[in-house]
Amino acid sequence: MNELLLGSASSANSPTDPPQSPVYRLPQPSYHIWTVQDLQVLSELHNPVAVTVSGVFDNPHRRGGLQHTCRTIFQNKVCLEQFGQPRSATAFADAIDNMTEEVRSRRRLRLRANLLGKSVQTRMDAHELFGPVFEGVSPDMPMHLARIHSKAIRVESAGHVETAILHIVETEASTAEMRGAAMHNRSAKHSFLFTQQGLLLHASKAALEAYDQGSGDMAYTKGPHDGGITLKHLFHLGPYQLYPGGKEEAHAALEEGLNDIFNLQLEHHCHLQPYLSSSDGTAKWAKIEMWPMMDPVSETLAVLVKRHDVTRDVKINEQLTTQGEALQRHNQELEQEQRRLEQEAEGLAQRLDAVLQDKFASYSFDSDTPIDKTLGYLQSIIKGKPPSVHTAVELYNVLSKSDTASLRQPVGLEQQLLKDNEMDSEVGQSMLQLLKGTQSSTWTRSQEDGKGDPSQAEDPALPADTPASSAPTDDAGSSLTSPRHQTSEDLTAMIALSVTPMVERFLQKAEMSWCFDIFGFTEATPGNTLAMLTFHLVKRAGFVQLYKLDEVKLCRILQAIEAGYQRDNPYHNSIHVTSVVQMTHMLLCHGGVLKSRAMDPLEHFSSYWSAAIHDYGHTGVNNDFLIKSRHELAITYNDQSPLENFHLAASTRLIQDPRNCFVPVEFMAHPTNVRRYRDVCIDQVLGTDMKKHFDIISRFQAAFKTVPSSGAPKPNTSNSMNWNEVKPQDKTLVFQMVLKCADIGHLAAPAETHKRWAFQLEEEFFRQGDKERAVGLPVSPLMDRNQTGGMTRSQLGFFNIVGLPLFKAMAELFEEAQPMLEGVMANLRLWEQAADTAL
Repeated sequence: MNELLLGSASSANSPTDPPQSPVYRLPQPSYHIWTVQDLQVLSELHNPVAVTVSGVFDNPHRRGGLQHTCRTIFQNKVCLEQFGQPRSATAFADAIDNMTEEVRSRRRLRLRANLLGKSVQTRMDAHELFGPVFEGVSPDMPMHLARIHSKAIRVESAGHVETAILHIVETEASTAEMRGAAMHNRSAKHSFLFTQQGLLLHASKAALEAYDQGSGDMAYTKGPHDGGITLKHLFHLGPYQLYPGGKEEAHAALEEGLNDIFNLQLEHHCHLQPYLSSSDGTAKWAKIEMWPMMDPVSETLAVLVKRHDVTRDVKINEQLTTQGEALQRHNQELEQEQRRLEQEAEGLAQRLDAVLQDKFASYSFDSDTPIDKTLGYLQSIIKGKPPSVHTAVELYNVLSKSDTASLRQPVGLEQQLLKDNEMDSEVGQSMLQLLKGTQSSTWTRSQEDGKGDPSQAEDPALPADTPASSAPTDDAGSSLTSPRHQTSEDLTAMIALSVTPMVERFLQKAEMSWCFDIFGFTEATPGNTLAMLTFHLVKRAGFVQLYKLDEVKLCRILQAIEAGYQRDNPYHNSIHVTSVVQMTHMLLCHGGVLKSRAMDPLEHFSSYWSAAIHDYGHTGVNNDFLIKSRHELAITYNDQSPLENFHLAASTRLIQDPRNCFVPVEFMAHPTNVRRYRDVCIDQVLGTDMKKHFDIISRFQAAFKTVPSSGAPKPNTSNSMNWNEVKPQDKTLVFQMVLKCADIGHLAAPAETHKRWAFQLEEEFFRQGDKERAVGLPVSPLMDRNQTGGMTRSQLGFFNIVGLPLFKAMAELFEEAQPMLEGVMANLRLWEQAADTAL
């Protein structure tokens, strides 16, 4: 019957078969076409029979970049009884992913041979073939000793013909081989298999050797019914007197093990057995471990037993216990000695302070930094001496007025050195320059000597031949370009951007983490989230010093930009923009963009700025709504990216205000600098319009893929490129891709953060739908809150069509951005699981 069904390998290429294309079509497996009714004849076979439709496809979402599929269209009764029901598509894919690449490769080669018309008959591990396909294939089944006959056939089902594979399983193993194979899958050595009555079914060679060595005059005989090894013998191995309770205790240990395995159905039982060594007569310990296991021959529950020596482990544990007790006593003695020394040190410190106060009563310098004061405060609490409320208030004031740079400088350093009457001012200025690295902006010799008005000093930001009086002024006539004075408004801006230790920790994480907690940072910096992070990154990158930026004006304009984002927008608000700034930084500094030299410093700075203003003034509705409602913005920009054009224009007007222009005149005097900065910002922000998505990503992939002499195009990597030879328009694509990835960067965020953004975006879409309904416009798809579900219903489509290709293309060129792609894949799997659950 099997020969008739399987035929021969040569029959697959019959002369009667129609001619086949060697490239695009596989040869037909057989001229005969089976129907589902024809397959019922296979039910008469006494061997397991299954007919499956299998395939392997490219899929970057799956492990190894390939997706294996398998659909069972027939299995006979014997197959159902032995192997169980077919797995679901998801369970099959997960089982394939859990296999090693070597096993997956063997499966692919076998299936490929079948689909090429070859009849495959091999003595193989059927776990590899049927384990992912059927639910009932367990590790206890000795299927690796089975002969599997496989052949491709053509089956007509649901009105179309498809290629399937017929599998027939023939078991050729002996009883001993079947049991030995099943045991080997569970434990490689020292193993016995017993019935529920304790009779031996099988034992490995190593287990028998160990038993003979431990049992003295006990010798193994051939079978369980002729005086051979029993489970009782294994527990009674060695003189009973080593058990404190003698034979009764040994028997009780055996009964306890059997009860745990067969009655309580525990997965594992462990027993420590004392015994006397037959070689040297010393007392030793053995561990007997028991697991439930199905006997593959009788298909009844049995017990797998492993016995091995643990004398050394027991002795080591005893030694460790003794040493641990000794160390604990020693630690207690050290703690007592430490407390005594701390008390002595505290007394000496108090006496030293008293001496110093007497000697230097005329002048006192407080060298404690904000961090020192904080640590001292915490140490006092740890010692059980809580500081006073007055001390706590002072510490709060110090921290709230300290920026990142001053946390490691003495509190009020400049004031102590320059404003104290006991120290010569020039000495103070020298000390300030030595300790801080900069000169005070509030002190000059002319002020000290009463010579000259600092408001009339020549502005270094102006060209040398331009009089200071020609600089722009406000209504009061004071210069708006001079950094010499800081008004109360300036100081307010600076204080608002000061950081506490907690905020500093957030800023440090923002510099390094692909999984930044944006919502936690928002809670720590209410009202200054965007301004705080952007200012920090710009300053840390060295742009303030490189381009001589005015820090006060930079703070002011960042706060103005943050105020321009509508807090009522669930999604397009300053929190979203802050996350975009942070993701832009990660791509540039940790994703390989800057490392590859794809950007120069000006382009780097411009990218930060683009991220900060890319949604400035967003109204909470999209371009389509503006165009359909004939909004003023749509009319102004002729329906061409009205929002993106508005973000750029409105934010640029802020910079053109002299009070906000933080770049010096020297920079502005070079048209090339301004032009390059403007070009980067315009290209990046306009590139966030999703209507340009496919245009940008297709040009990006075309620009950075090489076509080898043979084969498909392969992506370049940033490290292999000479960026000096890359065309400017292709570099622009890189800049645009950076901001595009950052703009939807929540796809790569931790799951809870990503879901929160997804539902906030859904709510914003619902609000637009409400507005559309109110003005008589048709409600846009997925924006009607009265319908079931909203934007979150489209997540799988958005990931697969927009998100995943975008991030994959970026990670292919910049390999260090791989953590971003992994985050996207993790969230995609969450949405896939949710979709499977909803079915």
